[in-house]
Amino acid sequence: MFTKLVTPVAHALHHEQGAWGVIDQMQVVTHFADKTLEEGRKKNVGIADASLLRKFGVKGPQAAQWLAGQGVTIPPSANSWVRSEDGSLVLRLGNSEFLIEDAPGGTSCERLAQAYAGAKGVYPVPHVEASFAMSGAAVQVLFSEVCSIDLTRAALGAQDVVMTQFAGVSVVLMHQDLEEESHFRLWCDSSYGPYLWEVIAGIAHEHNGGPVGIGRYFAAYP
Repeated sequence: MFTKLVTPVAHALHHEQGAWGVIDQMQVVTHFADKTLEEGRKKNVGIADASLLRKFGVKGPQAAQWLAGQGVTIPPSANSWVRSEDGSLVLRLGNSEFLIEDAPGGTSCERLAQAYAGAKGVYPVPHVEASFAMSGAAVQVLFSEVCSIDLTRAALGAQDVVMTQFAGVSVVLMHQDLEEESHFRLWCDSSYGPYLWEVIAGIAHEHNGGPVGIGRYFAAYP
């Protein structure tokens, strides 16, 4: 079902001096610098390419019921998210549209894709977005430079999903505590991924941050 792909932000990543590899059947940059430098970037303003995490989407009047029947935990309200029992993220984009993203090494999206067979009232939604993880002491400064709404933790609820504009690009954003650390997740149309990466990474460099390997956010990855 899933074949080897190249990260949708590959064009932007070729400008960075990083080591390429294949993780979960996607060609990505596994690290951009040594561990000490990347950990320092992460503490200031770190950004990692999380596009390799597999996604699955459905919408329709029976979408929530069908997903629940497949063992997926359903967020209680529109524009919210939950973590399912298998570690996957489940985002409810409106009342009847859902985005599921696998945990590292997870197989939920492949299982759901195989289970879907034109169920009545359920319609597939392709998801090939570019996806980033971000964190650091100055990440709110970065947000203030590219987004006009308040994205501080006080304003962004623990389970909120926000759809907004980042540097003129429509994005989906959420805050998540992962492996006892605070970070943000962002998704955007893959065609805008390289541009948005360059904008965010450029601002991050100004604050002694920058790109880091995905393993800095997900210990399951090298």
